Amino acid sequence: MPVQLLKIIKGKSELPLPSHLQREDLKHLHAGLDYTNKYFQGVVILSYPQIKLGDGTDFFKIVLQDNSCARIDSINILIYGKMADDCAKVIRNGDTCIVAGFKLAKSPTAREDGRHGCHLEVSEEAGSAIYIYAQPSTTTASETASVIREYNGQMQGITSSGFASLTFDGTVGTPVVPRTSSKVYTFMDEEEKTVEELRIWAASNLPISGPAAKLSGVRPMLFFDLTCQLVGKAKVDGSSFLLKVWDGTKCPYPTWRIPVEARDLEGEKYLLHRLRNLTVDILVYDNHVQLAKSLKIGSFLRIYSIHTKQASAENEDVSHVEFHLHGGTCYGRGIGVLPESHPDVKELKTFLESVELADSQSMDSMSSLELDSTCNTIADIESQRCQQLSVTVLTDHQDLSNTELKTIRNSRAPQQYRIRAKLKTFKPQKLYQSVKLHCSKCNSLQEVPNGDTFDLILQECEVTPSNPELHSTSWYESVTWTTQDQKQRKITIHFVKHDEMLLYPEDTLLMIEGGTSKEIWKLTRRFKCVIPVRSTKNDLELLDLSAPFLLQGKVKYYGCKQCSTPKPIKNLSSLAAEPRPSWEPTEIAQGIEPLQYVFIMKFTLVDGTGALNAYLFDYEKFFQIPASEILSNNFLQQKMQMTMNTLCPPGRKLDDLPWLECFIKSYNITDGNKQQVYYQIFDTTVAEDVV
Repeated sequence: MPVQLLKIIKGKSELPLPSHLQREDLKHLHAGLDYTNKYFQGVVILSYPQIKLGDGTDFFKIVLQDNSCARIDSINILIYGKMADDCAKVIRNGDTCIVAGFKLAKSPTAREDGRHGCHLEVSEEAGSAIYIYAQPSTTTASETASVIREYNGQMQGITSSGFASLTFDGTVGTPVVPRTSSKVYTFMDEEEKTVEELRIWAASNLPISGPAAKLSGVRPMLFFDLTCQLVGKAKVDGSSFLLKVWDGTKCPYPTWRIPVEARDLEGEKYLLHRLRNLTVDILVYDNHVQLAKSLKIGSFLRIYSIHTKQASAENEDVSHVEFHLHGGTCYGRGIGVLPESHPDVKELKTFLESVELADSQSMDSMSSLELDSTCNTIADIESQRCQQLSVTVLTDHQDLSNTELKTIRNSRAPQQYRIRAKLKTFKPQKLYQSVKLHCSKCNSLQEVPNGDTFDLILQECEVTPSNPELHSTSWYESVTWTTQDQKQRKITIHFVKHDEMLLYPEDTLLMIEGGTSKEIWKLTRRFKCVIPVRSTKNDLELLDLSAPFLLQGKVKYYGCKQCSTPKPIKNLSSLAAEPRPSWEPTEIAQGIEPLQYVFIMKFTLVDGTGALNAYLFDYEKFFQIPASEILSNNFLQQKMQMTMNTLCPPGRKLDDLPWLECFIKSYNITDGNKQQVYYQIFDTTVAEDVV
């Protein structure tokens, strides 16, 4: 079974792992290596809601933490298909998971979430397996009810014979909840007071994880502990949370500001405005999020092992500093709430009261009317700022000024305009349906063939056996073998040579006869290019152009039937003879007019003066996602879905939608005797902070 739920019996797994598997530590995971016989083991510290991708595939994401106590000790696990559904039903935080048969890929979110630079991808189709050792439950609800009763006005557990221990979270201010392997225990009010005293003592006396520092003394690329006051907080996404804090000193470097909606930011607006030059944004992750949500504005904190990162955006001339509290507890990572009586709090309060805030007003000298006016003004400013920020960027024609949609609707075509509008609706809602194939020569559009069409063409070709007389010529070498299944199919692969020698697999073009689509996809993982062919009497030839004429990586390349006249396969020999053959699809397409993958969408745009439908015709510029790769890349599908959720948030009122700045052009289409005006978006791309 790909997903197995196991038990630990006397310190050992009830079922041993397959003998060929060897454990791989997090620090040894590197892209480009083979992990066929390896497994990774870690503890679940975060799980995301199960979703369906654009093609209907189930998807489930978890975060595993190893026990290495390295600075980066967690990694994202992406689970697809039936395995995703099975895992989502049983995996809980705290479970130990073993992941085998995984594929390692570069993580596009590593910079944001602070986890490993790669992620693991697993699915049943890839032969992956996940072994889950569930966290034992200490007590059920009925068991708890049966052993707890009130005694002399205090809540008390009933003690059984034998020995057991209780453990507690050491964070000051968090609920005192005992954790124990025993079903029955004694824990009374006096012990709870003792735990609180121990927490306070530990916060003041135990060695801390890193050097304590003021914001004025932080340096990039270091870890430090910070004693500070919380002035604002906000949810960022499911795995991270924003804390706005200050300690009365100013960071010597430009600091990042995490974009959040004004209405989502908790805290007193006038104070946030006054302290805007002294606060810093700290992004906390994973197991620290729940505690961060419960923190009270104004409370004093000690945040342990904050990571200071130096970064810069493409449009920035100077770098800025980011503050992260990564997931896990190694090196003492965590958040402590300090009581008012704590000596560090007393010292900090005294210092904060002495800080002179530039351009600030004293609350005491303001009337209630003035104070309300100030707060409302700041709230309005923040609200307007968020509403005015555009989620798209113009890439040309900056000299054009904005034109209202009403004016555009009443103007003649063709013309070009710059607009500022909101995306009310879009089609298709199922985003994978927006990908089409376009011929630039005849301007035709067609649907992307599904896998069944390719399978059917390959099955039809099985009837024609490979011609032995065409094997192993001067420019390719041939190998034939018989499959071990019931059909005992014969598969022939022709490896194209260079200077009479075979190239490394990653540089090799090969041609295949008799393979299934699944076998061909496996070859694309190993070799640079794969061309499905069949034998004739005198030469190899391409299949029907309803099938891809080339497969490279995860992309299938198709040709236009109307505009293509394929040349003989032997013409590829001239490419093989070049000093360094690149095997670009446009070069391989001998006589074929390649079809290009393109996004086709209809946006309904509004700006308060009117509405119009504008079409998006884009290869990769608008979304910054190649249309050619999205159908075979689950991550890109998620990215596109999240982008559209940002451009047109579901469930939002029109006033709350973000603004888009776009260039659109109008043009005429004649249909019979009727002429219609259409609009198309161009020279516009989604903003960097959106994608």
